[in-house]
Amino acid sequence: MRIFDIKYLLLLLLLSMGIVACDETDEAGEFDNWVARNEAYIDSIAKVARTNADGSWKSFLAYGLADTIKWNNNYYVYCQVLESGDGGENPKFNDIVKVNYRGRLIPTMSYPDGYVFDESYSGELDPDVHVAVELSLAGCVRGWTTAMCEMVQGDVWRIFVPYELGYGKNGSGAIPGYSTLVFDINLVDFSNVGASVH
Repeated sequence: MRIFDIKYLLLLLLLSMGIVACDETDEAGEFDNWVARNEAYIDSIAKVARTNADGSWKSFLAYGLADTIKWNNNYYVYCQVLESGDGGENPKFNDIVKVNYRGRLIPTMSYPDGYVFDESYSGELDPDVHVAVELSLAGCVRGWTTAMCEMVQGDVWRIFVPYELGYGKNGSGAIPGYSTLVFDINLVDFSNVGASVH
């Protein structure tokens, strides 16, 4: 073989390896640009919630934060009311709540409805069938507690918790850092600490 042919073959080989390498690295990963995607997601939810075109949205500054940080989307919990309950009182920060819930991440390619990282029931929620779990509000992430303190018995809400009010920059277990948390919550009942839930 001539030197020219060998150089040509080597060049073709290198180019084909480069094309294969580009194809492998250009494929989007499940959590690529995770911080930017979560920020864009919560900003879009905040816009919908503040517009409240259908009247089903509520926004709450996180429990315990000062009004001086108003309108930073990462310090509000956004709630979509799916069903309204008939209870009159709201749980307090130190109360025990009895709830059905499902927690998800934002939609991704593999999980178009969001990866479910925790749930108290499977399938579609049926409050007459599913057994609610008891949780101490004081032991939950700030965004969850903020929303729960605004609900009444029988409410079914979808809440959107920015990472600052969830598991922060570090995440927890299967939840990557900077993750927006999306919860479907049905408040079944609640009671003060030390009292049993009905």
